[in-house]
Amino acid sequence: MVAHIAVPLALADSLCCLGLGFLLAVLYDAGRLVFGSAKPVCFVLDLAAFLLAAVLLCSFSASRSYSGVVRWYMAAGLLAGLAGYFFVLAPATQAMQRLLRWALSRPFVLLWLLAGRPAARLAGRAWGKAAAKRRNKAAKRRTKQLQKTAKVLYNSNV
Repeated sequence: MVAHIAVPLALADSLCCLGLGFLLAVLYDAGRLVFGSAKPVCFVLDLAAFLLAAVLLCSFSASRSYSGVVRWYMAAGLLAGLAGYFFVLAPATQAMQRLLRWALSRPFVLLWLLAGRPAARLAGRAWGKAAAKRRNKAAKRRTKQLQKTAKVLYNSNV
């Protein structure tokens, strides 16, 4: 059994794990920014974050911790770092992501407004003229069906 360690040392360990949890949350959020937020992507990112949390916690406890083993306050610190990021900083980073996407899309929107839309309009007019021309040609090629002038007589005993 592992011996009890002093409270300041346990608080130092949990503070380090708080930073690891924060780092893990930033990596998770960056993964969602890069790969999107579809259900399969989120599932894979959740699994990867869970495995990375376990690896980070075990490697921290083995290398830097004062106790040398994983303790409950380390896991609580990791969880507090995750919660701190997602409840405090995530709304701000999402606003920054929206601003970044908007700023990166502006040149393409401007290109579409200045070149794409007029070209599409011209192509649409040309396509419409060509389609009307084809319809007119097809209408001229059709032969007219004339009515038959022969009459059918019934009761021809007259």
